[in-house]
Amino acid sequence: MIMSRFFRLSLVVMVFIWVNGPIHSQNVSVSEPLTNDSLAEAGGIAGLGEKVLDLVTWERGDVVYTFYPSISVSPRNGFVYGVMPAIKWNSSRKGKFNTIAINLEHSTKGMLQLQFEHEWYFHSSWLTTGESFVNSREDQYWLGGTDEEFYFDRKEFRIEWDFLNNLLPSLWIGGGILLNNNRFDTFTRRVFAEEQFVGSDGGWILGIGPKLVFDTRHRTLSPQRGSWLTFYPLFAGVAGAGDYNYQRYTFDGRQYFSLKEDVATLAFQLVMDYAHDEIPFFEEPYLGGKERLRGIGHPLKETDNAVWLARAEVRHHLWWRFGVVAFAGAGQAGSHFKKPFSDLISSVGGGLRFRMLPDDPLNVRFDFGASSIGTTGFFISLKEAF
Repeated sequence: MIMSRFFRLSLVVMVFIWVNGPIHSQNVSVSEPLTNDSLAEAGGIAGLGEKVLDLVTWERGDVVYTFYPSISVSPRNGFVYGVMPAIKWNSSRKGKFNTIAINLEHSTKGMLQLQFEHEWYFHSSWLTTGESFVNSREDQYWLGGTDEEFYFDRKEFRIEWDFLNNLLPSLWIGGGILLNNNRFDTFTRRVFAEEQFVGSDGGWILGIGPKLVFDTRHRTLSPQRGSWLTFYPLFAGVAGAGDYNYQRYTFDGRQYFSLKEDVATLAFQLVMDYAHDEIPFFEEPYLGGKERLRGIGHPLKETDNAVWLARAEVRHHLWWRFGVVAFAGAGQAGSHFKKPFSDLISSVGGGLRFRMLPDDPLNVRFDFGASSIGTTGFFISLKEAF
């Protein structure tokens, strides 16, 4: 019953996106452009969509202004709808674009969010990127590591910001900052305190750390070849700043192979995420969610101090703007890495892709996954999972 509702909802959203066009793109390159002939072959609805796209996109010299709907679906937030005005303009780095986007969103589960995202090459060798948001939602947690679900009201303010310098053609070095605040109601604080959760009172987190990025991808969005490696140690509570003192080390490695140019891609990812000392429960490394193992629908379902996961995905273009994917992965969430292959959780699934722009590889993804612990996840969101 639930899946049938999700299926009908995905069809409605797909038709809406088909007619209304794209949201925004960044760091894009031309790949498999759609010609007028291919649009004509696609039928009248596609032609109407292209005309509507022109009505919500304005170009002024090298600057492109857009105002599009923002739509997504996840087990955590339900059906999310809103607006996303965005600006894209040429950067000082050849082949790259600067982008600024603002999201104002509401959801069927009562989430309300104002989000700001940017990627700005303010010099040919310097990049700043990040996001900030103010969010109010009814969130979910599993008490005592069981299937007992606990719903709580959560208000969150978050800023993540990176500054990177391009020392070598593929090497970026810099640093990042995290500023985060969480607020819970009195009843929630009491329940979390009884469970002896670190972070039961919410409060402030201030973290800083160096960041190393090695990037040989030919493009940022939906890459088909190249590597992307990043290592980010975060130190929270330096000099007594904030309410929490902990260290977190995150490694993310990705490799992409083109099986057939502009048609089929094989992608791999390995993530190792470790937190040392007393990290609040809402910041612990997580195993599931829309950007990790998609068979685990909620990111707070499987968390701990030590998380690793490995996964693979095959992406294949079908026709016009449509494509399909199949993915599989496995990982573990535990207190340490001493027995990395015990209590493994596997995840498999597949999905549908819809390209938002004829000449930019920015996709809306419709993904469904199932895990070995009996959980499922269904997601509609922008851009690939990795």
